[in-house]
Amino acid sequence: MHFKTSSQGPGTRSRSNAKSSKSGHVFFAVFFLLVAGHWLLATFCCAEILERVVAYVNNTAITLSEFQQNAQRTRKRLGNISDSDIINSMINNLLLLQEAEKIRLEAQDKDELVRDYIDIKIKSSIRIREEDMERFYDENRGRFKGRDYLTVRDEIEKYLLELETNKQLKKHIEELRAKADIKIQLIPSE
Repeated sequence: MHFKTSSQGPGTRSRSNAKSSKSGHVFFAVFFLLVAGHWLLATFCCAEILERVVAYVNNTAITLSEFQQNAQRTRKRLGNISDSDIINSMINNLLLLQEAEKIRLEAQDKDELVRDYIDIKIKSSIRIREEDMERFYDENRGRFKGRDYLTVRDEIEKYLLELETNKQLKKHIEELRAKADIKIQLIPSE
């Protein structure tokens, strides 16, 4: 009987065992990468688009869901209004909001922030002269049903202030839009 003896001690492995162990690790790593890659590919291929952007205003997105919520509220309040008018109103509001944030205004919510910005930026610079209020009263006496000027003075001042605020606000928004980077991607439903 002939026995083959090994020249290695009891604590060492042969080179062929080390090579097969390394190739086993490599095989497992490749297998893991293939499975993980397949899973990622399947996830991305089958992923559903959850949100769509309908407009960008200076790198801020307006999403389809935001547009739809706003359109629903607006149409409930004002009736039939076009998608184009709604998205432009949202853009104008966002521009004013961005300006309010630039001057570091703070408020409870975004609507209040925009109102505060308009009060500070637009309304604070408007002065309604007494002569203008008297002239409006004289030209529109029929609207006041015989009430004298002093009785309706505050009402006239408030009306003329709102009229001038709207005029100045429109001009201010046109200036902001001219400087802004606006991209509208909404496909109108009209």
